[in-house]
Amino acid sequence: SGTVAAPPAAAGPAASPHASACQRLQLSSVPDRLPCREAERASVRAFLEGGVRAGTAKSSLYLSGMPGTGKTATVREVLAGLRASAAAGELAPFDEVWVNALALSHPHQLYSTVWRALTTRNAAPARAAQLLEARFSAPSAGRRAVVLVVDELDCLVTRKQTVLYNLLDWPSRRHARLVVVGIANTMDLPERMLPRVHSRLGLARVVFQPYTRDQIRDIVCDRLSGLSVFRSDAVEMAARKVAALSGDVRRALHICRRAAELAAERAQGSVAGAGADAAEGGR
Repeated sequence: SGTVAAPPAAAGPAASPHASACQRLQLSSVPDRLPCREAERASVRAFLEGGVRAGTAKSSLYLSGMPGTGKTATVREVLAGLRASAAAGELAPFDEVWVNALALSHPHQLYSTVWRALTTRNAAPARAAQLLEARFSAPSAGRRAVVLVVDELDCLVTRKQTVLYNLLDWPSRRHARLVVVGIANTMDLPERMLPRVHSRLGLARVVFQPYTRDQIRDIVCDRLSGLSVFRSDAVEMAARKVAALSGDVRRALHICRRAAELAAERAQGSVAGAGADAAEGGR
């Protein structure tokens, strides 16, 4: 199942600006907010909050877009906000299950993974499928709603598409108390589904377009807020190149982080050289 990587420890007060920049630009670093995805965030929030409040969404939400366009990060940000609302008593508590389908040895392993996440018990795929079917079909007044997020959803495609069908059919059960979010890089996955599977997906879809040059620039600058490390034209050049190639903001963060690392190494080399010169001169 998917796990949220813990953000790196905060840089100490003595950290150099370059070291702070490297830390903030790490892909594992979780920013306080995700800029440039306001419309997509609002759509995801409305779907998930509505599903948690109702106990089920009756359909599934499908997020698609090229790699590095903020799909998974947006879902994580929205769920963090909903957890805060639940902690404040503004929303009923709910459970989360994250599954990265790319990490499954076979699509049918989804059943075992979800069953284990919900119950901490192991079961073979065929048995887990039966147990999940029973769970989502039986009433249970005290059971929390569950938000099930499946990343790399297209990895669940099989010839008969049975796993996909069951996954997308579960929320339609009266007593399911289940909200399903599927995430994939494949834009036309719903159109490639068999008709019976496509009918279960519903119309809840959010497409994440590649980031533009201005959006990439704004994201990098937002992460570096308060640090004077890069010239504005340097960030602009990186944003322009990445936007022209893919719109993958992770690439821009990597480029800028590597530039900050090289600058930090040069600065350390200059300090070390100056120290050596001072020591030599004092002899």
